Formats: sequence, structure tokens, C-alpha cells
Amino acid sequence: MNDVALGDLVDFANGKPHPASDGIAYLTYGANGVIGASDHCNAEGRTSVIGRVGSYCGAVHYSPDRCWVTDNAIIATAREGVNPRYVYYLLKRLDLNRFRIGSGQPLLTQGILRRLTVRRVARDEQDSAVAVLGALDDKIAANGRVATLADDLVRARYEELTAGATTSIRIDQLGSPVRSTVAAKRIRPDENYIALEHMPKRHLWLASWTGASAVTSPKRRFQPGDVLFGRLRPYFHKVGLAFVGGVASTDILVVRPERETHRGWLLAALSSDDVVAHASAVGDGTRMPRAKWPDLAAYEVPWTGDGDARRFDEFVRPLARRVEAAVHENRTLADLRDTLLPTLIP
Repeated sequence: MNDVALGDLVDFANGKPHPASDGIAYLTYGANGVIGASDHCNAEGRTSVIGRVGSYCGAVHYSPDRCWVTDNAIIATAREGVNPRYVYYLLKRLDLNRFRIGSGQPLLTQGILRRLTVRRVARDEQDSAVAVLGALDDKIAANGRVATLADDLVRARYEELTAGATTSIRIDQLGSPVRSTVAAKRIRPDENYIALEHMPKRHLWLASWTGASAVTSPKRRFQPGDVLFGRLRPYFHKVGLAFVGGVASTDILVVRPERETHRGWLLAALSSDDVVAHASAVGDGTRMPRAKWPDLAAYEVPWTGDGDARRFDEFVRPLARRVEAAVHENRTLADLRDTLLPTLIP
């Protein structure tokens, strides 16, 4: 018999509520990946994490290290003789969201997962598939670490330069907003589209975007080199540099540098903890606060002169180019991985 129940290959267990005491020892996974860190763990390394409830029901992530998994997700552990990373790719291949139950609040249960049938694959075939797919994902992860390191370097240099600043400059002297919107009917379906969900938290580089084919409302155009600032619930700290042109959600402010040599300073300033905290404090609304450009425009950030701003931009520019190359390479690698997945994991 070539088919086997998924429950014969994988053990499933629900995650648990996030522990009250946070730490940094272990990453914490929710329904759609990492949401924080903790000093506790409830899952061993080489574990797959499946979104259990909500809009990310069926999303699959892989943790190479011990971690904490919340009650919004299911822990999937390979049984003896099964390659743990093969389990991850198998779960990705199954497109688990289509097996959810419920409409208002989608849900995926352990029982549903255990009863799914899959092809029985010998261990050597599992290992061969993982060798190819894993190499692609390892390179994607390495590029992601490059982006994180570049982010850390930019923030550290900005903090170093501004630590002893005795003067300040208004944000609207560094950049200005793109105010005009474009009607949905004038947006080509193949244009790049960035919404808030494509913007990572507290990360300077915008590495994700999608096509605009599903856009049905007016958007704002942006260009490569613009700084995008998530104005809806600004405390989520979504601020980053655009590597491509396209259209953005109107919940995002598009800020264009006044001078090319001010781009780095504008990016670092808008993404600083002080500016994000200010935007969060003055945003309109309680449940869904929105920051407005006039509140940001008048805010003063540390300034050490045009010379420092120019040298800082010269420091940021090659880092941004390196990250941009990694971003585009990762999209190519991810496309190749996704193309190979159904062939290597039948």
C-alpha cells in the first residue's frame, strides 16, 4: 500500500498560551511564525509549527531550535524514522488551509491532520528531497541574516552619531509625503503592491510585495528609494525602504527624501524608536489609531549637520544595495523551491 495516514508519520500537539515572563532564550511562534521570544520552550528543535486558528490557519513554519508554540498553533513532530524537515515540506505541500473547518473563525484540528492520507516515501527519498529544498531555504535564511545585520549596523551608526547631538531638524526638512492617490482602475494588475502585512516589524528593508491584481480601491504610488511608514497602529513599528516601485495601501505614508543625501538619515530617523513612539502617542483613534503626516512633519529629530548626513548616507547606500540584491535573489530562490516542491514531495 503506497498511502499512509499523516498521523502515522507525525505527532501533533496543541501549543500553549504564551508564558507571562518573557525572555530571549527561545523564539515564540504563533499562527503565522515568530511573534516574540521567551525564556521557556514547549517544543524541541526541528519542529514544524502549523497555524491552528484564524486567518493564518494552515500556515506552516519550521523551527530548527527549541521554541515556544502558542495555543494559536499546533506542534508537529516527526516520528522515529521520518526526516523532520521532510515533515515540514510535506505539510507545506498539503496546502492545509483547505482542510479548515468553520467560517467566522477558521480552525484546524489535530484530528483532521491525523486522518489526512499521504504517499509513503522511503527515508532515502525523504533525505534527497530535503537536501535540495533545504539548500534553497538555507540560502534564503543566510540572505535574511545579511539583511538583519545591515539593519543593526544602520541603527547602531545612527545612534552613535546622534548620541551627542545638540541641534535638531524637523522631519519635513528631510522628506515630504506623496499625497496623491491613484484610482484602482488605473493600476495595472502586474504592478507591485505593498500593504501593511508585507511590512515587517522594526526592520528597515521592505523585502515583500505582491501583484496588484486584487486591488479594488485607490492607492498611493511609490518609487524605489521612498521610505514607507505604516500609519495605522504605528506602534507596530512598520517603517522601511522600498527597493521597487509600485502602489501602497493608504494606511501607509509614502515619504520621499528632499535630497538624495538625506535618504539614509530620513530612513533611520523615521524608523527610530522615538519617532514611532511619538506617532503612536498622537495618532487619532483608540482601537485603530492612525498617525497623520502633520504630526510627523513637525517632530524634530537629532541633527549633526549636512556633512554627517551625507557621510551617513554613503554608509547606508552600499548596505541597502547588498540587501536589495539579497531580496531579489531570495524571491528567485523561493520561486525555484516552490516549483520543485510538488515534484520532490509528491
